[in-house]
Amino acid sequence: MKVSPKQIETVYDQSNAVQHYLSQGRRDGVKVLWEEPFSRSVFNRAIAPLKNQKEKKLRVLDVGSGTGDGYVLLSTLLSEESDLGSSEYLDYLGIDISSQMVETASNLYGNCSNVRFECADIRTRQLQRPFDLYLSCGVPYSHLTHEELYQALKTIVTNVCQNRSQCAVVVDVLGRYSIEWTPKWQESRWDYAMSFFETEGDKEPIWMSFYSQQHLQEIMQQATHAVGCPVEKFTFFDRSIMVGRHTSTGQFNPGLPQYRNLINSLLDPSQETQLSQLIFSVELGSAPKHILEFFRKFSGWWNTLVSDAAELLDKSLAVEPVELPPEVREFKAAASEELQQISEKHLYRQKVEFMLAKVLRQLEATQQPGYGVGHDLFGVMWLDATEI
Repeated sequence: MKVSPKQIETVYDQSNAVQHYLSQGRRDGVKVLWEEPFSRSVFNRAIAPLKNQKEKKLRVLDVGSGTGDGYVLLSTLLSEESDLGSSEYLDYLGIDISSQMVETASNLYGNCSNVRFECADIRTRQLQRPFDLYLSCGVPYSHLTHEELYQALKTIVTNVCQNRSQCAVVVDVLGRYSIEWTPKWQESRWDYAMSFFETEGDKEPIWMSFYSQQHLQEIMQQATHAVGCPVEKFTFFDRSIMVGRHTSTGQFNPGLPQYRNLINSLLDPSQETQLSQLIFSVELGSAPKHILEFFRKFSGWWNTLVSDAAELLDKSLAVEPVELPPEVREFKAAASEELQQISEKHLYRQKVEFMLAKVLRQLEATQQPGYGVGHDLFGVMWLDATEI
């Protein structure tokens, strides 16, 4: 089902989406300490080839810029990475179909001379000047049909070739095989409600597109082949494998444990988390073999780390331990060493829970396969049309 620009704008504007995106409740511990750092790491990978061009502005087109989250993430990245320059290094243009989103973003960040927001639709917008980074975050491309995504990417690739430029293109979409919607795994487009909290279960649904790595790469390749633009490489990243928003709402998979809430509990020293509830206990749907194999391995790693944390608190969980990846293998030993420095026993739980949240985040970040098994699937392609 094709969604018209008016339908998309209606969902955003009449559902008070702007208020949602600006709400403090949205920026929970998982978003601030887990999701945003991962998104910045993807952007860092995307612009890494440009690190030696500090004397030049980083020209950015942010597609579906919303209230400016992409600008904040990118400017924060530039501020943190000294070899990339600063936020003044940006020449940023954000476009969005929602006039309210554009107005809000302009009010928040439009006073910066190097930042602009415009109301525009990538499906009809004509691009002329070159950009170094074609950015997206917040899954804006999932609002498009698969054919519309192809046409949008073809527009971008055509612009790259016409300007004979070199760039990175970041395509952020909803992952098809997220545990948040296992009953929907057989469908690549369905009526998704834009709810993010338990209290928003009555949100107006809108048709959205969901992608595996293979499907997304096929569309990206089709767009580049149609234009004849050289591709240096493709890379894919899964974000929020266990902590997507709908592990809290349970809207599409009611029996799913509320993993996001549990991770937020780990991060809150005032709460005591029932570690047994963190055990990976998910009834998977029908999916390609490599998807099911990933979850089999990942669940073993996840459950072993949770069990190790429980043992540090003198509790036992019925978990068959497995060999952990090198990146997280030292968790139990490191935690034990740190606990020896704590004289007050009541602080043990806080320390163990915070370290468990940290290592589970590390597990996701280092072992994500880019298959479309998280809430977000980032596809990044690097194009070089300088020689055509």
